[in-house]
Amino acid sequence: MSGVVVIGIGNVLHRDDGVGIHAVRRLRGSLPQEVELVEGGVLGLDLLPYLEGKEKAVFIDAVDAGEAPGAVFRFSPGQVPRAGTPPPVSLHDLGLYDLVGAARLLGQCPREMVVIAVQVKELGVGSDLSPEVEAALSTVCRLVKEELRDTGEGRGKGAPLQ
Repeated sequence: MSGVVVIGIGNVLHRDDGVGIHAVRRLRGSLPQEVELVEGGVLGLDLLPYLEGKEKAVFIDAVDAGEAPGAVFRFSPGQVPRAGTPPPVSLHDLGLYDLVGAARLLGQCPREMVVIAVQVKELGVGSDLSPEVEAALSTVCRLVKEELRDTGEGRGKGAPLQ
């Protein structure tokens, strides 16, 4: 399992936007010791060193895709169209995709990258998650654990998973 990083993205001071950080905190102690867990917050390109030398990166983030609050999605960055007007994918869209692009340019891009995203409900100031997003955390953690066992083949193309 060496060479795997799980990065939670988001701002814990904006309620559901912090779902990635909450998920990483929940995963602590439940993953193999060699899996690196990172509370990436809103660091964007400052996360580049965490990708260097990794075989796989799993990002956990908030999304506003117009689905039911708490809906969970799984996709790779390559499945998201970048030309024209792309559909809303992540509340940190530019930061995450700039990070992936920079990692590619520098030859630091993991062989496999996956985004697990949760549809938000509340983005106001506060540190607690909405009940729907809080309930989705168990699904997110299960999906992360599956990713660590999965080869990445034959998975869905970004449809809601619950």
